[in-house]
Amino acid sequence: MPGDFDTIKERVDIVAFIGERVPLKRAGKVYKGLCPFHSEKTPSFQVDPERRNYHCFSCDEKGDIFTFVEKMDNLDKSEALRMLAERAGVELVRRAPEDKEREDRLRRLMETALFYFRQGLRSPDHGKSASAYLARRGMSPETIEKFGLGYAPELWDGLLVYLKKKGFTEAEGITAGLLRTGDRGVYDWFRGRLIVPIKDARGKVIAFGGRTMRADQQPKYVNSPNTPLFNKSATLYALDVARAAIRSEGAAVIVEGYFDAIAAHQAGIANVVASMGTALTSEQYLRLQDMKIERVVVAFDGDPAGQRSAERRGRDLLPLLQRHSGRAGSGQVGTRGFASLYVTVLPDGMDPDDLARADPARLRSLIAEASSLLDFLIGKIRERSQLEGSEGRLRFLDEVAELLAAEPDPMRREVYLSTVAGNTGIDPALLRKRVDASLAAPKKAPTAPRASGQAPEMSDDEPETPQMKQTPLQERYVMALLVRFPEEIARVDLEPDDLVDPDLRALLTHLQTGDRSLSDLPAQLAATAAALSASAQGPGEEADPGQAIEIAAQRLRVQRLRDRLEHVRAELARVGDGDVGELALEVQQLATELVTAMARVQRRTVLHGGTERRENE
Repeated sequence: MPGDFDTIKERVDIVAFIGERVPLKRAGKVYKGLCPFHSEKTPSFQVDPERRNYHCFSCDEKGDIFTFVEKMDNLDKSEALRMLAERAGVELVRRAPEDKEREDRLRRLMETALFYFRQGLRSPDHGKSASAYLARRGMSPETIEKFGLGYAPELWDGLLVYLKKKGFTEAEGITAGLLRTGDRGVYDWFRGRLIVPIKDARGKVIAFGGRTMRADQQPKYVNSPNTPLFNKSATLYALDVARAAIRSEGAAVIVEGYFDAIAAHQAGIANVVASMGTALTSEQYLRLQDMKIERVVVAFDGDPAGQRSAERRGRDLLPLLQRHSGRAGSGQVGTRGFASLYVTVLPDGMDPDDLARADPARLRSLIAEASSLLDFLIGKIRERSQLEGSEGRLRFLDEVAELLAAEPDPMRREVYLSTVAGNTGIDPALLRKRVDASLAAPKKAPTAPRASGQAPEMSDDEPETPQMKQTPLQERYVMALLVRFPEEIARVDLEPDDLVDPDLRALLTHLQTGDRSLSDLPAQLAATAAALSASAQGPGEEADPGQAIEIAAQRLRVQRLRDRLEHVRAELARVGDGDVGELALEVQQLATELVTAMARVQRRTVLHGGTERRENE
């Protein structure tokens, strides 16, 4: 159970844990105290939070949190594991030997693929365009080596042939997300693309991202699908290289893309990780909170879309912080949890990659001066309110009162209440009454109860195109959410072929190119987008739209896999005793994908449902 050990070490702060039994004082980067394993008067026992270990320089006792528990409480390894797992809230997973072997083979396959891609970048025949692109972006050889960047040659089955040569099967390559099946058989998923390896917190390769090298190749970026090794919603890119700096500085900076993070690291800003095109998810935030840091700074791009959506994206973060900030202790502690959220918006037209290369000092300054989430949201409300007029001030105070009512920490709420009242020149008691009224107001009930990610029913008077009436409801629901929240496209693990409606396929392809604007669509697609926007109910004010989109898309993916599996099985039955090799392989692959997809839907739905239960308690 190596994964369980690592997760527990992440979640249980060794300094806090040992500090419950041994008084510790900070001494630079470590903590010192009297050794609990022998009698002494001068402290020679130290705990290192970065390495997550302890060492007595007098009696030479040393180890990690598990050995500490074993020796202090006279427990064996399994007992210590169970005790610490309970404290960390980790459910221990007991895997069959064959499951462990399958995972080990997948990990070896990913390392083999990484070598293939690295060689592709070094190849004068294949990697010239990618090397030139990296040079234009100012990527140094040291940075390219540090992040393991590579290139997937423009070959139909180059990786497939290489993996077979190294002893791996087609099915394993498909399970790992590196190969796909089509009319022409099995082929490489990444072709003609600059490759960015995605690693877990321990530095093990679990997935890849690919950027196109040609203007006519769409979409601009593709990623590995979710696999037994890779869950995009729970992964932060570059966490493996950023961990030490995050712990040292007590802060993490969240950017959107791979190259935003890489450029920041090259500029010497080493505590930066990327959410890989999605809004910060609950699971990603918990990964950082488990590190017991003080600040998480979310950097929004300065492009027009980023500027327009900054307030809404900031509001999306607020329930995330409220929901989880009290997780490690008893009761809710509001936004005074381990990691307070801060927000910074970059200058117009700039993203972190641009700013890190052009003016890293400015980027550092913006990160250091980031506003707390409540300050940011109040400032955004102020920007669009006409405070010089009475009605504008009233609307401003109403919105702020509703915002403050969502803050669970009474002390923090009171501080902000007093500050806003003072800035607007009104009696704090009046604003407090508005906040109390918002607190007492009943929560808006959802329009229709349904499972998370499940498509709601459409009303009879909703605008539709004739073709949309024939489109499956779940498909329409997913696309309606994406039209409303196009910045969440990276959370959707779908291909255009997963959609029945050709207009929706074209719309999905458009969004996957990275173009979030719908104003330049052809007339028919624009009409489809408008009808979708008006037809489907949203996930509700309390819900995270990105999470709702992800679950809905996963449900649709399960539905499509079932359809395909049923079709291929029917084909297999018709062939009878003929040449069934390829069909049998396809059935096996589809069945594996279906089991994985169903498990993912169940896990995400349980996580979402648990969140809703906590909010209602």
